[in-house]
Amino acid sequence: MKSSKGATFVARTALGIALVVVAQLLGKMIPSIAVIFGPFSVSQLITGTLVNCVLIVFAVKAGPISAVLIGILSSILATLLGVGPIVPAVTPVIAVGNALIAVIFWLCAEKLSVHKAVSVIAAAVVKCAFLWIFVPMVLALLPEVPAKQATMLGIMFSWPQGVTALCGGFLALAVLKPLNKAVRQK
Repeated sequence: MKSSKGATFVARTALGIALVVVAQLLGKMIPSIAVIFGPFSVSQLITGTLVNCVLIVFAVKAGPISAVLIGILSSILATLLGVGPIVPAVTPVIAVGNALIAVIFWLCAEKLSVHKAVSVIAAAVVKCAFLWIFVPMVLALLPEVPAKQATMLGIMFSWPQGVTALCGGFLALAVLKPLNKAVRQK
């Protein structure tokens, strides 16, 4: 019995959302004292890397629309489950950043045939720049967020996003290689 394209799309997208939410839950299990530098923590490194990896793998294997939905819906779910940002107002910005990394990678690597490593770098730069600019803008509109907390969040959504996007992108390339090989052998 053949499954319809719509059912396959929904199943793949749901799987991607589940994987991202599990990555976010795993990240919350790491003690907050495990800091790499400033507010950049081991938790953020692991969670961000895994989320970006999933977004890029699903952009390639399930398509950009699926990856965009994964990036948006998982951000909303993470906030609702209490594993998202401590200031829920930045959730839409994070969702768009997630969508951007998937779309930019897909456009560069799949549509424009840019080398995959260069595509990872381009997608990481765009996501990082977007979050670095827009998270502080949103936080500036929220007088209830203390200045110290806004500064910390601004830093968390700056260069660390580039690090996790690059790590996740290169991890995705490592995952895609055997995944592509396994699909060809079927």
